[in-house]
Amino acid sequence: MVVTVAPPDAFTILPSVNLFSRNRRFEQMFSSSKNSQCKKCWKFGHIPNRCPSTLPVCPFCSLAHTKAEHRCPNPSCPKGGNLQPVLACCPSSVACCPNCQEEHSARSRDCPSRPKATPDTPKMRSRQTQDSMNLAEDQAGPSTVVPSASGAPPHTPSAPVLPRDAPP
Repeated sequence: MVVTVAPPDAFTILPSVNLFSRNRRFEQMFSSSKNSQCKKCWKFGHIPNRCPSTLPVCPFCSLAHTKAEHRCPNPSCPKGGNLQPVLACCPSSVACCPNCQEEHSARSRDCPSRPKATPDTPKMRSRQTQDSMNLAEDQAGPSTVVPSASGAPPHTPSAPVLPRDAPP
C-alpha cells in the first residue's frame, strides 16, 4: 500500500499507524532512475539514502574519503590542492573516476560508465517523438497507472477508457 503525505507531515507520522484495523509500519520512499548518481559511492542507479556502500568514495581519486576530505599529497601544490579539494591539481594528485578508473572526476559527462540518454528521457525527447506520443494519447485517451501493493510492477486498471470527446 502506498500512502502519500505532504513532505512536512511525513516526519510527524509515527513509525506505525492503525489503518483498516491493522497496525501498519511506514517506510520513507525514495525515487531514483538509472541516471541517478549516488553522492556517496558515485555509482549510477541509486541515491545516497539507498547506497549499498558502507564507506564514502572520493569522486576525484576513488579513495575511501569524501570529496571535502580530498587533499593533494604535495605540500607545495601549485593550485592549493593540499589545502582544499582540487581535481587533478598537479602530477602528485591524478584524477581517477570510481566508475571507469579513467582520468576524470565521477561527475564527468564524458565518462563511459555514465548511462546514455534515451529518447524516453523527458528532456531529451525530439519534437517528432513528442508529437507521436500526443497523437497516441489522443487516440487512446488518458490512462492511469496504479502501483501494486505486492511490489509487482504497476498495472493499468481494467476500467474502459473512453475517448476524450465521448459523452460520460
